[in-house]
Amino acid sequence: MLPIRMFHSRIRRSADPRRAASDAGDARPGRRPSARRMRGLGSQKGLTMIEILVSVVLVGILVIPIFDGFVRGRVFVSRRSEKRMAVRLVERKLEQLLAAGYGASGDDTDVSSVNMTSGTHPTDPAILVNTRGDDDPSNDVTGNLRWEVTAISSFDGVDIKIVEATLAWPASAPRDSVTLSVIVGG
Repeated sequence: MLPIRMFHSRIRRSADPRRAASDAGDARPGRRPSARRMRGLGSQKGLTMIEILVSVVLVGILVIPIFDGFVRGRVFVSRRSEKRMAVRLVERKLEQLLAAGYGASGDDTDVSSVNMTSGTHPTDPAILVNTRGDDDPSNDVTGNLRWEVTAISSFDGVDIKIVEATLAWPASAPRDSVTLSVIVGG
């Protein structure tokens, strides 16, 4: 008979609106929590350790690619800056050679030379491509600027030389280069 009475007791308790409201509140000492009370546990406020760990993992998964994008962007901008500077240096060198003229010759020790004789110039091709904005020269990007002069037999009575200037950097292990050519008539 005991189980039947408990069954009827539950029915009576849930049928009575005053008792149903008290079942949703705190459990009385010495009594087992009701089914309604057990169902209410899922709606408690606060975060569990699992929820916090899942949140941290999700944030980590999102943050790592974002930081990677910033780093790659910075490297890309730095390399584009170096390339832009290299193009300017090669253009400036070709303009110096054009200004010196077809028959220019002279000291061939460094990149300040304007030697237009046939062959590869200079003997010391080192040039500063880009400074990193500090006073430490070990952070500077250096490269090798060379130009090759090739004389072509006269064409309709005009002597022609092709000058091809190449700047490769960094000097220790070139990863990038810029090559420009110009035709000089004499």
